[in-house]
Amino acid sequence: MLFTALRCIYCFYSSFHKLQTTRHGSSVVVHDKSSTDRGSATVYSEIPPRPDFSLDDTEPLQLRPFKPKYHMTMGIIECPLPELIEMDKDYISRVALRKRYMMEHPEITLQADPSIIPTVKELYIYLTSTYLPRRYPSMFRIKCNPVSSLSSCLENLVTGAEIPLTPPENPIETLKLLGSNIDEEFLLLTKDPGDDQYALNGYVLCFPSGFNTKEKFGMKLRDIHGPVPGYKEKLEKSMDRFFNRMETGRAVKRSNWSISTHERLFVPSGNHLYNGDEVEEQLVDISKVHLRCERQVLWRLPETRAIVFSFKTYMYPLQQIKDEGLGEDLAQAIDGLKEGSVPAIHFYKKGVVWGEAVKSFLRS
Repeated sequence: MLFTALRCIYCFYSSFHKLQTTRHGSSVVVHDKSSTDRGSATVYSEIPPRPDFSLDDTEPLQLRPFKPKYHMTMGIIECPLPELIEMDKDYISRVALRKRYMMEHPEITLQADPSIIPTVKELYIYLTSTYLPRRYPSMFRIKCNPVSSLSSCLENLVTGAEIPLTPPENPIETLKLLGSNIDEEFLLLTKDPGDDQYALNGYVLCFPSGFNTKEKFGMKLRDIHGPVPGYKEKLEKSMDRFFNRMETGRAVKRSNWSISTHERLFVPSGNHLYNGDEVEEQLVDISKVHLRCERQVLWRLPETRAIVFSFKTYMYPLQQIKDEGLGEDLAQAIDGLKEGSVPAIHFYKKGVVWGEAVKSFLRS
């Protein structure tokens, strides 16, 4: 699937909508008529250490989510809360890039409406005081003051950084601390009392894929997804209902995919075509083409009840996919973009620009 992070949010609902009210394997159970939360604050503290984890020896996840035909009803599985964040051996190089992009492009990578300060603080306190030191104790530990024996900071054992346990008053600085120590994007969705529409009111996002997040800042979901073919007709109302009924104590995850004709992670524009756009011929250098995937997680904070949409980006050289024997599978998936339920997705994702060159290589 080729949807970028913000424009992929609606796919979470499309799969939920078709699930039954019983479990089958790892499918998520959703009862449309119930808004009862099954989670509590205690669920979020039950985070065991990741078994046998070694940062230097942990390879990045190998995601291969492409299917023969594109349909909006993509598979979603339940995500145990301990698995909210993935770490791997690319951590040091990734956080260095994140710091660079936050310094060079602060308005694109960081935004926070004043109304979201409590949400930013809740996310920060949970991750620094509970999740990170419990899930990854070989990377993060609570450092105590030797005189008072009170907790003084969270120590990043990989970079040597000391992270305050009390969030800064400025929410931008708070989000920057998260973005400097976690290779994960965090988008915070909240709504006004009496409103049934969630809006993007805060984020740290260092690796955008074809959109300028600042231009989406403050928008409601229906407006964020406006350019996406098929969204308004198929999913707008249903997704709004799903977000409003999402429970605390539960997270869901999915993966998407796209084709990138370069290896850049920071791509705030240029990945999409819209109705009326002219298709410009582009020379595709296969040696630079990558399969770009996002592992996306959606969960609700228990106190402010804001929704967190987080994701991590993975890049795989096209040659690697071919070497794995998956060349024909990916080539079929590229054709399948225009053969599924929303054929316009193929044009929207610029398949008309890179499609033939990529398929030819994969099938050679």
